[in-house]
Amino acid sequence: MRNSLEKYFECKVKYVKMQEDGKEKKVSEQYVVSACSFGEAEKRITENLSAYIQGEFDVTDIKIASFGEIIDGTGDGDKFFKAKVTFIALDESCGKEKKTSVLYLVQSDTLESAESDVKSFLNDGNAAISSISETVILDVFQLD
Repeated sequence: MRNSLEKYFECKVKYVKMQEDGKEKKVSEQYVVSACSFGEAEKRITENLSAYIQGEFDVTDIKIASFGEIIDGTGDGDKFFKAKVTFIALDESCGKEKKTSVLYLVQSDTLESAESDVKSFLNDGNAAISSISETVILDVFQLD
C-alpha cells in the first residue's frame, strides 16, 4: 500500500545512447517513479538509472503524473498503456448519475491484453473504459 503522501512523477531523461549499429545518438526517454516530492523523484530516477545508463544523463523534466494507480498486467509486458476509466455513481441527494474519471497506467504486451487487465483489476459493473492508448514510458520505479 502506498504512503498517502506518495505520488507518481513522470521523469524525462536525456542521454547519449549507443545504437545497435555502433553509432551514438542523443535520446530522450520517459520513466515514472513514486516519491513524496520533486526532489525525491529526481534522486530516485537518478539512482535507478545509474545502473543502466553508462556515462552522463540529464533529468530534463519532472511532473506529477495523473495516474490514480499502476496496474501490473498479466504476463511479462514491456509496454505501458494509459487507461481512462469512468465510474458511474448515483448522487442520492438529487437522484442524478455522477461520473468520475480515473487514469490508470497498465503494464502489458498489447492493447487488447491491457484492456483485459484493466477489466480484471476493476471487476466493477459501474465502471467503463473510456479510452486506452500506448505511452512512451519505458519503466516504472515504485517504492517497496
